[in-house]
Amino acid sequence: MSDNEATTESLYEPPPESNDIIEKARFFYPKLLDIQSKGHYTYRRTLVSPSQHRVTTVDPATGEKREMLMFASNNYLGLSTHPRVIEAAKKAVVDYGYGTGSVALLSGTSEVHRRLEQKIAEFYRCESAVVFPTGYQANVGTIQAMVGAGDVVISDMYAHASLIDGVKLSEGSLKYFQHNDMAHLEQMLIRASRFFKGKLIVVDGVFSMDGDIAPLDEIQKLAKAYGAAVLVDEAHAVGMIGATGRGSAEHFGLDGQIDLTIGTLSKAPSGIGGYLAGKAEIVEYVRHFARSYIFSTSIPVPVAAGLIEVFDIIEHDAELRNQLRSNVDYLLAGFHRLGFHTFGSSTAIIPVLIADDIKLRKVCKALHERGIFATPVTFPAVAKGRSRIRFSVMATHTREELDTLLTAMSELKQTFDLS
Repeated sequence: MSDNEATTESLYEPPPESNDIIEKARFFYPKLLDIQSKGHYTYRRTLVSPSQHRVTTVDPATGEKREMLMFASNNYLGLSTHPRVIEAAKKAVVDYGYGTGSVALLSGTSEVHRRLEQKIAEFYRCESAVVFPTGYQANVGTIQAMVGAGDVVISDMYAHASLIDGVKLSEGSLKYFQHNDMAHLEQMLIRASRFFKGKLIVVDGVFSMDGDIAPLDEIQKLAKAYGAAVLVDEAHAVGMIGATGRGSAEHFGLDGQIDLTIGTLSKAPSGIGGYLAGKAEIVEYVRHFARSYIFSTSIPVPVAAGLIEVFDIIEHDAELRNQLRSNVDYLLAGFHRLGFHTFGSSTAIIPVLIADDIKLRKVCKALHERGIFATPVTFPAVAKGRSRIRFSVMATHTREELDTLLTAMSELKQTFDLS
């Protein structure tokens, strides 16, 4: 491989066996420095502006500031800079300070935290909700608390890594079904009924790598037929699908019927934190048994205050949601006209297949040089041969900005022979 063809895939090569626990880091670090020096390291680019549809970054090659179009943010509705959200956070930092100083179960719960949990429960038409410090902790903690010895989690093979990590921290077992394959899920449920006690089906509402939607209506029917519970991670669904942006359950007419609804407060809600919504008995059990909740400081009150406004905006600002939908449809149609494969996405996550990792790096570098901020996704995040650029669409993108991206991808398709 020439200098110009370096890719970050080599970062994940297994190190040689060693009795020295530090050796893996010594093996890794020179590879990292080499890739960075060749201009192929596209992670951790520095922003010096708010994260919105246009950002100012520090160019890693020159050290100079430059404006770029952002197509790699989960801030789908642009709410991180919404005036109502900013004002609520500013008022709360004056009234409550910027940190809580304790875990939620002791002295880290303010009236604002309680209002946020009530707001989330009402948003999902559920009895109760609990807010975690991060979405990762919500997923890990909920599964760790709910899944015990003799139980099994039956997960879509594309479910988020945090859900799988939760099973590893529990005393239960883990089985997979093929992505969105209901016949295979039913087979796994039949088999699990013979060998396990409790059964929990785990899926993403909108899958983070492919941008497609789990068939929650069919999953719910199978769960009822075989006595299983259902956990849905709505991280990328909230604000994106459903008549009022409430995600998968609303999209399929299942409001308030899902056993465990989990989500993050850092995607469309544009803050930090995670949550579980459901029946009060489930929520309170998890609140008192999830280690990631019990032993973690609660989110800052200013963030919680901003998030209360966020959920109100998501539910009631139809114009904002419709603009996101319009932008998604426009960009998808444009990519399809250009002949790109987008993995069946119908949401704001639009992956474009570029299976050759060397070409993928070159395309990402060329996009960066054109002022377009986009990120590659390669092994081990996705299977080998399934590498892609994962474009994220925002409601605040203009039609001109979307056309700029499409024009660039059309030209790069010819330049790099992206068939």
